[in-house]
Order: sequence, then structure tokens, then C-alpha cells
Amino acid sequence: MKFLLLTSFALSSVLDSSSASNVRQLSGEDYFDAVSDTQAVFVKFSEPGSAKDSVWEELATAFADNQRFVIAETVCDEGNDACLDNNVESFPSYQYGDLLGILSKYDGPTDLESLKEFTSESVRLRCTIADDHWCNAEELLLIDRIREMPFAEMEEKIELMNSAEEAEYDEAEQKVQAAESLLADAEDKLENGVGERRLAESEIADAEKAVADAEAEFDILMDREEPLELELMEEIAMERDEE
Repeated sequence: MKFLLLTSFALSSVLDSSSASNVRQLSGEDYFDAVSDTQAVFVKFSEPGSAKDSVWEELATAFADNQRFVIAETVCDEGNDACLDNNVESFPSYQYGDLLGILSKYDGPTDLESLKEFTSESVRLRCTIADDHWCNAEELLLIDRIREMPFAEMEEKIELMNSAEEAEYDEAEQKVQAAESLLADAEDKLENGVGERRLAESEIADAEKAVADAEAEFDILMDREEPLELELMEEIAMERDEE
């Protein structure tokens, strides 16, 4: 009897071990807490009820001891806003980068060797002074050049680059407002019976397209990351202020 119990326990342990997964599950309120802000993530967006992906499991196992990466999965059920926020339109979909920032889409091959190579070479966080292990050789040279820059010159360049960004945002916002104004005018014409109805409807359709295009352009601009040089200069400037 004792032998049977020990055998049963041993078998149960083996099964539990084999069913364990190194794929980090991202869901609900714990979605962002499941990954450290110092780790880069490679996440698979799956539809509910999809089968277990053995290749994705093997990829996660290959990087299980590497603290720089997290191989993750999230199921796009009705309560998962992350799939909508990241514009997931088909399954499976793959994205990588900073879970707390902007993720990039991966459309490459999904065999194990290709995924391992891509993870090692391309899945990373943005280069910063504090976490310069994410910086490539070119970015490290940029940091060195910025550190050699006189403080007054750096401040001036930061101000110029920030002003240029603000002007770009203002221009995009004005395009949206102008398109919305055209749409409102076209709708007023139709409502008040000004001119030919067919022409008014055509003007509304054109104005609606202009609004959609302007809003899409504005959204792209808002989602764009700050220029790396500007971000690094601001980080180094803060360092110097604290000295």
C-alpha cells in the first residue's frame, strides 16, 4: 500500500511538472503587473479556446532563466481591453517591446529558431541612460557625444526639439479642427436645404473622410515615441541638475 501511494505521488509530481508553463499569462487587473518595467516582453494575443502552442512554450522555456525577457500570452476575451488598445485584429497576433509603453507588431516566421533569433536580437526596451544594457553600439556612441556636449548647448537643443514637436502636434490638431468645421458646414447646408441635395451629400462624404484622415494622422503622431536623442539629452540634463 505504501509503495502504491509513493508511486502515485511520484507520477502526480511528474505530471504537474510537465504541465507547468514558462509562458507568462497576462490578464485582467494583473496585466501590467505581471512584467517588470525593466523587462522586454514578447506577447502572443490568442483567441479564447485556442490550443496550447508548443512552439511558444518552447520559446518561453528557452528564455526562462533570462531576466531581460518575458515570453507572454494574453487571451482576447470580452474583458480584455489590451487587445483593443493594441489594435489586435487577427489571431494569433504577436507584439513585442515595452508592455507599459508602445508595442511593435511582429509579422515574421513563427518556427522556434526564427523566434529565438528575433527575441535575442530585436525584443528589447528603449535605450536609456539608466538601462544602457538595452543600447546598441550606435546608441552608446550617441550617449557619449551628448555627455561631451556643453550644458548650455544641450539645453538650447532640448528647447528647440521640444518646440518643433509641439508645433507638429499643433498643426495636426488644427487639421482635425479644420476638417470638423468643413463637416459641420456641409451638414448645415444639407439640413437647411442650401444647394442641390446630391452635392451636399457628396460634400459631407468628402468632409467625413477628411476628418477620419486627420484624426488618424493625429493618433499616429500621439503614439509616436519621443526622439531618442531628445530623451537621452533630457535624462542627462536631469543628472547634471542633481549633481
